[in-house]
Amino acid sequence: MVITNNVSANMILGNLNKNIKGKSKATKQLALAEKISSAGDDASTYAISEKMRVSIRALNQADANVQNGASMLRVAEGAIQSQINLLRTVKERVINAHNDTNTDADRLIIQKEITQYYDEINDIAAETTFNGKHLLLGNKVQDSVKSWFKLDHAEKLADSDTLSFAATSITTLDGQEGPFATFGASTDDVAFDGYNVKTVKTYNMSGGTVDLPKVVEISIPKGTSFESLDNTAFSIVYPGDPGEPSGEEIFVFSPNGTNKYRGNNVNVVNMANADSLKDLVATVAARIRAKVHLSYTTDSDKLTIRLTTVEKGDATNITARYDVKGITLEGGGIYTKANPLNPDYITTTQKGKDGATATCTMDLSSFSDVETVISTYTGQAIYHSGNNKTYEFIDSSKSPAMESIPKLNGSKVIDLNSIRSAVSSGKTVAEVFANLVVSSMGSSLATAKKNDSGQVTGIIFNATVRGEEGNSQQILFKKGDMRDYTIDFASVLSGASSIAGALDGKGFRFYSATNPNQWVNVLFVNGVNPNDDPRPASGTGDLDIDTFVVDVSDVTDVQSLIRTLYKGDGDKNPMGLNEFLSRNGQDFQIAADYNSGTVTIYDTRRYTVMDGAVHAEKGAKIANGIFDNVVNDYRNTYVNDLVIQHTDKSSANIHVLIPQTTMDHIFGYKIGESSLDDYSVLTSEKREMLLGQDYPTKVQGTLDRGLQYLIDANTLIGAQINHMENADTNLVTVIENTTAAESTMRDANMAKSAMDFAKYNILSQSTQAMLSQFNQDSHNVLNLLQ
Repeated sequence: MVITNNVSANMILGNLNKNIKGKSKATKQLALAEKISSAGDDASTYAISEKMRVSIRALNQADANVQNGASMLRVAEGAIQSQINLLRTVKERVINAHNDTNTDADRLIIQKEITQYYDEINDIAAETTFNGKHLLLGNKVQDSVKSWFKLDHAEKLADSDTLSFAATSITTLDGQEGPFATFGASTDDVAFDGYNVKTVKTYNMSGGTVDLPKVVEISIPKGTSFESLDNTAFSIVYPGDPGEPSGEEIFVFSPNGTNKYRGNNVNVVNMANADSLKDLVATVAARIRAKVHLSYTTDSDKLTIRLTTVEKGDATNITARYDVKGITLEGGGIYTKANPLNPDYITTTQKGKDGATATCTMDLSSFSDVETVISTYTGQAIYHSGNNKTYEFIDSSKSPAMESIPKLNGSKVIDLNSIRSAVSSGKTVAEVFANLVVSSMGSSLATAKKNDSGQVTGIIFNATVRGEEGNSQQILFKKGDMRDYTIDFASVLSGASSIAGALDGKGFRFYSATNPNQWVNVLFVNGVNPNDDPRPASGTGDLDIDTFVVDVSDVTDVQSLIRTLYKGDGDKNPMGLNEFLSRNGQDFQIAADYNSGTVTIYDTRRYTVMDGAVHAEKGAKIANGIFDNVVNDYRNTYVNDLVIQHTDKSSANIHVLIPQTTMDHIFGYKIGESSLDDYSVLTSEKREMLLGQDYPTKVQGTLDRGLQYLIDANTLIGAQINHMENADTNLVTVIENTTAAESTMRDANMAKSAMDFAKYNILSQSTQAMLSQFNQDSHNVLNLLQ
């Protein structure tokens, strides 16, 4: 008899165990709502899920950090806005104080109010906190900016004199440290004045002859009877006084003094009172002398009255101005008729005649090459002694070089550049030169001289008056020598590998010829930090100093350097030295030759100045290096550098920068070298510094600069708040999506788990029943064996 194992029961038992495990797992998922509760459930998914859970918690903390950071920044933003409002009020008070309707006592009251505002701004910076942390006091140096302070004396800028812009040799002048070079020389017309006028050539005028007057004689022949003269008349016409009409006097020979004659200005000569014809002529002469504005003589032997015009020249022949003639006076009624004086008695012995005008001639027959003529006469001038005027030749094509600048005081400019185009059109050099001079001086003073062929061969200069007086007039060709000094930058920088580097910190200065305490510094720098404090104006009460700073960082060659120095570049150098000198009322200007690389500094006063009582020793001078009372230092600007941790990496975070907003940062001064007392309204100079100016040099006011600093600070904070808000939005998005992904991996499917639980529960019960049945069969078999 063989007894085998209960194989079916074992199979059922195995299935039962599986169903129990399935039921247990489904029960756990339903209880925890997770399909993975341990690494054993799904190792790889469990690992990914746990990492996501760590990241989610970190992201939630980062989001809280960002929100706290934004709140902190809003606190700083509100505080700075309060400072802006206070500084606006300060500007209103300064504008009020600068009005001269206020007295000094009023300004003192205003200053007390402004001081309180300054203190409040500092208090806001010191007391603005977030969770006990000061926000507007910096903890980190952001930048070291150039600062400035003013001395009560001038001193040399270190190493600014290492380039030889000027050939200096005079150790000291006016007690000031050199060495110097002078604009003038001992050989000048006035020693060391620098301004000279030389006569290059002289033309003397000649050929002038006198004007002739008109001469009229009234001659009565001897033996003429009185009866033949009875009731005869003549008139004399002559110019009136200036501004008055011409006059006319009528003379009548009357046999007695009782006759009346028709007309105005009738002079009756009573012949009854004359003993002889000679007495009669003398009487007429006396009457003429009393009435007529003419010069005359009498010749009693010839019984002649000679009338000579005071005026001379052709104009005296105009009968409406000068005339002597017999006339008829109509009678009738109470008037006696008068007949004309015998015309044979009236003779014009000399007509008036214009005299010849003195002239001189400039020969142009050798003028052939236009450029030779232009180079020869540029800088020369025609001086006419008759009208005391000067006509100076320049060449505008050379602008802005010295050839384009007139050098004689009060001269009228003649631009020789215009003859180039005229010559190119086919005209001769002599013709275009003569036409230019004639059109400039006027045809009354100059005319073109032509030969028999009609070609221009010269210029005829005319005296300003006719007659012999013009023979003393002259045409002088003069040449002016300005009070100037030329710097050859091409030579100075010939070996420099970098012009900007070679010029950085170097410069020169030039002094007024009449004031040794007045000079101009020209300082070259290789770039300007936009964060540097604005440079204050140079000078003290005793020192008249103007300092011109040239940024040469963009200069590439000598030509661009000369252009920048002369007229600026419109960017880093908004104006050139010429405009700077004009705006600051200096007596100097500069000329520039771009091609040769030279700059000429010249005094605009076109006259001698060294012959006066007040002048500098040896006149205008120049020296290498900068002498200034404005010196530079450096001050640190601070920011509050705070970290907002918005990731789980220490190196990946947001750095928040909050600028320090104490008054020294707002106004840009270094504590210890300046104080808020320097920013008061008690003096005009301090008020002007607070408000700024547009002319002569545009200077931003300290208040506007301070307001801009605070506005920039708040703008920076606003941008960082936006950064925080964007970071917060991004973090929320990451948290939401990471949480969703982790949920998909880990969370249980409740419907599926419930179905699994029901399934395994049913299977477990049925399997247990089957197992029980199979165990009963085995028991029955054992009973049989017993």
